[in-house]
Amino acid sequence: MDVDEQRDLRLLVNWLGRVERWHQLTSERPDSWQVDPRSALAGDDAKTDPYQVSHAAWHALTVAVDHLDCLKSSLLRDLNGEQAEVRIHTHAQSSLLRGAIENAARAVWLVGPKDRLTRISRRLALQAKETKDSFRLRALVQQPAAQTLEQRLQRLTHLLIAAGTQPEQTKTALKAPAYSDIVRGAGDLTPLGADVAQVVWSGCSALAHGDGFGTLAMLDRQIMASSQDVALVRVTGSISGLYWCTVIATIMIEHGFGLYQTRAMCHR
Repeated sequence: MDVDEQRDLRLLVNWLGRVERWHQLTSERPDSWQVDPRSALAGDDAKTDPYQVSHAAWHALTVAVDHLDCLKSSLLRDLNGEQAEVRIHTHAQSSLLRGAIENAARAVWLVGPKDRLTRISRRLALQAKETKDSFRLRALVQQPAAQTLEQRLQRLTHLLIAAGTQPEQTKTALKAPAYSDIVRGAGDLTPLGADVAQVVWSGCSALAHGDGFGTLAMLDRQIMASSQDVALVRVTGSISGLYWCTVIATIMIEHGFGLYQTRAMCHR
């Protein structure tokens, strides 16, 4: 490990120090998610009940923190005072970072817009996607639901119309975006920007999928042998890459908690 890697490793450990505070917030303080009855989120929740915006956003933040907490556990071993055994994985830790980034991004994307109807539409669009996914799974395991898919979706449509969406616009409003769009939208609502957020999330996703281009682009590599157009490459985990991806994940999570707090408070 060279000097730059030692520096990045120390910085990485420092950034992961934030996880403990977030873990306490999401797991040990049962009232942290509650919103003021006069807040913007309370108004959102009233119009989306029983698919509350606040519940979905807080759940996303909880999942993001859980992924980052797991990253910390996989990275740091045998803590002893100022020393610790560190284990760097090639691909699996990027899977955890991907989960942290996309869940934090979902929370930011949900509560970030200033317009209430946008927040409501996004929440119900995500619910429509979950409903369709659950029915596909039920069909595979041959466990039909008490209501039909059409009945479930009609309930979401009624909530959208009651919130102010024109009936002819409900089909478009209930179409959930791809996660890449959510990540970009969240990036635009943070100091990161859409491009940086997508690049880091996409890089982590490529490693999670085991894609060749992600492996070569995101990891440290050494050409061991080559023949014409084929090279034998040794890849090892990149401490610098892990550090910078962790920075992006923590910034997204921090921004998510900040937005949640803003929307959950009453502003007289």
